[in-house]
Amino acid sequence: MKFVSFNGAILLIAGAALLVSCSSDPSRQKLKYLNSGENYFKTGKYQEAVIQFRNALEIDPRFAAAHYQLGRAYLTLRNPGSAYRELTESVTLDPSNSDAQLEFAALLIGRRQFDQAQSVAQKVLDAQPGNVRALTILGEKHILTHDFPKAIQEFQKVVELEPQRVENYAALGAAYGAAGRFSEAEDAYRKATETNPKSAQAHMSLSQFYFSQGSMAKAETEMRIACDQDLRALPPRFLLARILLAMGKSADAEKLYADLKRIAPKDPQAYRALGSFYASSGQREKAIAEFRSMLTAHPKDSFVKDQLVETLLDLNRIGEAAPLNREIVSANPTDPRGLESQGRILLSEGQYEKARTALEGAAKAEPNSAASHYFLGLAQRYAGLPDLAKVSFSRALEIEPQMAQASAALASLTVKNNRDEALRLAENARRADPNLPSAYLASAQAQMAKGDARQAETALQDTLRRDPSSLAALATLLNLYSQEGRMQEGLQRITGLVQQYPQNAGLRFLLALAYFGLKDLEKSETNVRQALALDPKTPDAYTLLANIHLARGAVEEAKADLRAAIAAHPRSLLNYVALVTQYEKEGNWEEAKRLDEKAHDIDPASPMVADELAFLYLEHGGDVNAAVSLAQIARQKMPDSPITADALGWAYYKLGSLDSAVVQLKESSEKVPNNPIYRYHLGMAFMASRQFELAQNSLRAALRTDPQFPYAANAKAALEQISKGGR
Repeated sequence: MKFVSFNGAILLIAGAALLVSCSSDPSRQKLKYLNSGENYFKTGKYQEAVIQFRNALEIDPRFAAAHYQLGRAYLTLRNPGSAYRELTESVTLDPSNSDAQLEFAALLIGRRQFDQAQSVAQKVLDAQPGNVRALTILGEKHILTHDFPKAIQEFQKVVELEPQRVENYAALGAAYGAAGRFSEAEDAYRKATETNPKSAQAHMSLSQFYFSQGSMAKAETEMRIACDQDLRALPPRFLLARILLAMGKSADAEKLYADLKRIAPKDPQAYRALGSFYASSGQREKAIAEFRSMLTAHPKDSFVKDQLVETLLDLNRIGEAAPLNREIVSANPTDPRGLESQGRILLSEGQYEKARTALEGAAKAEPNSAASHYFLGLAQRYAGLPDLAKVSFSRALEIEPQMAQASAALASLTVKNNRDEALRLAENARRADPNLPSAYLASAQAQMAKGDARQAETALQDTLRRDPSSLAALATLLNLYSQEGRMQEGLQRITGLVQQYPQNAGLRFLLALAYFGLKDLEKSETNVRQALALDPKTPDAYTLLANIHLARGAVEEAKADLRAAIAAHPRSLLNYVALVTQYEKEGNWEEAKRLDEKAHDIDPASPMVADELAFLYLEHGGDVNAAVSLAQIARQKMPDSPITADALGWAYYKLGSLDSAVVQLKESSEKVPNNPIYRYHLGMAFMASRQFELAQNSLRAALRTDPQFPYAANAKAALEQISKGGR
């Protein structure tokens, strides 16, 4: 055993005490955390730096240097709220720290607290008249408050103090430019290149100035000089490509993007550029080949896979896109681009409810994506939810006002309620994309709604020149021909297209529709069944079959067709309405109510369904209060319709609100004076409110219009009661 002497033991104990003393000294420990945090900050480990600065503040909450460094770390992490709090503490605790004061002033500029920022910067200048950072902050403040002469003065001082810094000339040039003094702005940018001829940034700034002035050749020259200063720099090459594209030099831009892969083969921004260029310039086949090549080289790059899927979808190559997109969504179920593509795939398959769910997820994950809101609008429209679709298309246009597809889609949905607004939206779409077929189609629909058949036909021909097989445009054209007795022309056009595309179910259906318009029921049925054989989910095919059977007097077959139509397209309200009409003709009121209630559950905002259900409740057993609510929904959606005025007026009559009833029923009767039911309803409301002479006039007018109308017996009984004084 080894023994330690008494004196040695004393030394050991003293050493241990000294270590304990050092490790527990708060002043030393907080400095240790501060230094550690600064080292992390220098190496780009900002979260770790935050932890160490916080540790220092745990020891000393009034440690100004730690507040300052923590504020800087938060700024780097893009957390301006926390940065503001920490820098406020720092400058309060240590007003002599000019760096902290100026960091705080710059943050105040970002918060648009201009006067406070100027006050802080001026205090620093009072103590340090040549402080370039303070002068720069004052210059920035003056630019943002549009005091350009003062901004120019400040930046001139900055250039005099630091004549070698490129950034100073750029700031002075920007101030001159903002003031509209472009010649002096050019001199400032050019002075930077003369002072620093080897500076890529100086030549880039001068190039960008020329670009903003439309001097493309000069912009190209300066940007090429910038590229020559650093043979591997990416920013000047991306800017040069932008200039080349603006000059129409697409081949040169393409070569430049291809070179980026060689210059920086591992930089995603560089190796993705060529494929993105192909996709954005409409060269989709080249884009697909490039994206596939990039995926081979970088199999884990989900962005490239996203772009490949989107490009395949743009070309309607669903079979190739679907498995790739499943990989994306499987790897990241909340990936917004993956969800958007999944929604587009489901849309193409007619799975509108599933598409809606996926696209709602995409829009939630990336709320500022105009594309996600646009495709969500499509899913909602196809799912029979037009009001929700309007909201989504409107949101897409808020994010991207020049999005032609969203403007055209919203125009189509707006036609029924606001034809002038629909025309405006369609015109916006045409301006944004003169070759977009749906923009011309929306214009045609609005012109038809206004009764201008000639303008509508012109717009439809414009649509079909851009998309000769557009089913929506051809269907609208058939409708126009039908109104004008020109269905034979429509038949000839569709026949030619069917011969050209014999496997197109939609065209075959339109051919059936044309034959139906010409009352050739046999050929109409033959073609609609051929359409169903090609695609069992052909929209409206069963509805047309029902109309064919009704035309032949085969009511039961027609009802079976309508039930099949509802099964194939459960959110298409027109099929419910048609079947409800058949049940009403049979007097099967309970089945009519049940079916209309189901339609109302699908779209509670539909005025057509709400109006009909209100009448069923009022006339054939139902809650009067519920009927009033339904009639109010219909009236709000169609405020100018005599139908909704009559429904709401009759509901008020049944409720006993006679004054309100008379107001609504007078409007419907005045708008359509030859409708005996409207006259009858108004007469009954006058009678209940004891306006007997007016009641007699309305009831007699109803009977004169049609002595056999459904409520004729009721009208006669009411007149007899009035004449006998049974008031």
